[in-house]
Amino acid sequence: MATVTELAARAAALHRDGRLADAIAVYDSILRDEPRNAHALHYSGVAHYQSGNLQQAFERLRAAVGLDANRADALCNLGLVLQAMGRGAEGLQAIERAAKLEPRASDILANLGTAYYASGRYGDAESAARRLIEQDATHAKAWFILSLALQPQGRMLEALEAVTRAAGLAPEEEGFAGVKAQLERGIGAAERAKQTLEKALARNPLSTSLRFELGSVLEYQLKSLPEAASAYEQIVKLNPLHGPALSQLAFLRGRLADWRNRDEVAALYRKAVQAGASTLSPFAFLSLPSTRAEQRTCAVHWTAPLGVAPAGARPALRNAARPRIAYLSADFHSHATAFLAAGLFEAHDRSRFEVVAYSTGPDDRSPMRARLTKAFDRFVDVRGRNPLDVAELIRQDGVDILVDLKGHTQDATPIILAQRPAPIQVHYLGYPGTLEGGLVDYLIGDEIVTPDQHASDYAEAIVRLPHSYQVNDRQRPVNEAPARGALGLPENGIVFASFNQTYKINPDVFAAWMDILRAVPGSVLWLLHKADDDPAIANLRREAEARGIDPSRVIFAKHRPNADYLALYRHVDLFLDTWPYNAHTTASDALWAGCPVVTILGTTFAGRVAASLLHAVGLPELVAHSIADYVARAIAIAGDAAERARLREHLAGPGRASALFDTARTARALEDAYLMMIAQHRRGVREAFSVVAA
Repeated sequence: MATVTELAARAAALHRDGRLADAIAVYDSILRDEPRNAHALHYSGVAHYQSGNLQQAFERLRAAVGLDANRADALCNLGLVLQAMGRGAEGLQAIERAAKLEPRASDILANLGTAYYASGRYGDAESAARRLIEQDATHAKAWFILSLALQPQGRMLEALEAVTRAAGLAPEEEGFAGVKAQLERGIGAAERAKQTLEKALARNPLSTSLRFELGSVLEYQLKSLPEAASAYEQIVKLNPLHGPALSQLAFLRGRLADWRNRDEVAALYRKAVQAGASTLSPFAFLSLPSTRAEQRTCAVHWTAPLGVAPAGARPALRNAARPRIAYLSADFHSHATAFLAAGLFEAHDRSRFEVVAYSTGPDDRSPMRARLTKAFDRFVDVRGRNPLDVAELIRQDGVDILVDLKGHTQDATPIILAQRPAPIQVHYLGYPGTLEGGLVDYLIGDEIVTPDQHASDYAEAIVRLPHSYQVNDRQRPVNEAPARGALGLPENGIVFASFNQTYKINPDVFAAWMDILRAVPGSVLWLLHKADDDPAIANLRREAEARGIDPSRVIFAKHRPNADYLALYRHVDLFLDTWPYNAHTTASDALWAGCPVVTILGTTFAGRVAASLLHAVGLPELVAHSIADYVARAIAIAGDAAERARLREHLAGPGRASALFDTARTARALEDAYLMMIAQHRRGVREAFSVVAA
């Protein structure tokens, strides 16, 4: 029979080889004979920790420390387990005790610095790292901890110098290279960041974290979108369930009109949603083939890590004569949401409501920003502040209804909503679908975008406004348009347009457009682009040529200020909508500027918005129910000058006077909805309802 010493040696060998289950089995055999064996308790606790068995690890390490309170290494490991269990303060205390017992132990000092950093004690973390560096200037992790500690103190150049030392001492550590690249991005040295990542990837070609960081640098700083998409594609090949990479790949491929393997990417996205991947963007999913139920599942997984505050932690509704309504958004500047909603904020009845804005986005110093800051009773700029602090500010301000205008779009702050800082929380306008995760109580829709039979696919109680859910601002000016020739348009012929962003265009949509061009001789298709060197231009023209259409018939207009952009519609005979993700603001832009829109009634919120707008503006006949119907209607309108004139006359007269563009009427409907929400809250219920038209 093996001795305890021999068994301990065997367990240690297995542990070193990473055979944790086998090592634990040998440790357990020692403990059966010697239950107070401190060595076996300690290292079996470490093995359990490494295996993810935190409760067993805690019990073994606590027992080991109980037998020998002066074992610094056991104390330190107990501290690490406590931290992993979410007991950070206790864990830090244990590691501090270990450091007092062994003040020069490098591993303990490194863990101490990391623990201080995790607890937000950045100065102490810096001190611990510097103590370790004084002992050993070649200790790579010490330099790394120093870099982490310096960043929240705003000492970015020092942090970059420290992590550069760390990466030089341990070039195989991908985390060091990743942080170095992040800091280089932060100081505007994107090319250096790219080089850092490429060198690190040469050593770690299978690192998905480094490659994702490279994709981000290429996409956001260097604007090399095809290269970024390639980086994301390589990650997905390594890990098909890598949610962030798959999300960015799907979105960028759409943005570039690069439809290679689109069906495979879409199928993989749906598979990953069903598999429960938690980092798949619900927004990117909207432009892919998907059902309402799938979109809800995607949102469930996306919001799961947020950890919504329990009902008991939510503030009480104030008993005030004027409810305090707060709008939360990053788009209070020259942005599509602002162009829609500025008039709403101004139109709110101040005798019945107090209206506040919490702005998490930039101040672009535009006339729109100036208008918005005046539109509210209070405009609170919280850009750059910790979202948890913003949530606490909203709570302290006594907001009755918090209206989120972002949802799951870029620059959204769902973590604020997850703190439940207001007794009633609502989503409106910014994201066409369920937010899930208990983030809000109500979703604002209408009878077309959110009919009653779709209610089970939304986590929120649906509030249906009369006519259309979408508010519009009547103060949007439409400038005079330059001559057709100055815009690159032919002097004669039908002009079809779709000024949606490119990611909404897909092969089925484009094929329908080419069928329309083929049937209407001399017609052209007018699209928007971000820059003359936008790769989407060449890709879309190549797609046209592949379908037998002269690529010169696909013309591109540059982005321009809103009033000048709206002027372009003066030359457009018919706006061609996209699916499964419709034109939203863009469709109402066209209608406001007098341009008719043809759409297909889809199955999701995102695919039913244009139909809602057309019903509200009085043109339901422009809503098709199939691709063939859509193509036929577009061709018929193009060939009927009298019908085109009738449509423009309608939009210039009854259309402009319709409910779609009656800002005050929509404001009153929303106010009635807010009061109904308050009444429901006081009764302890949350139910769907429809607002009756005034």
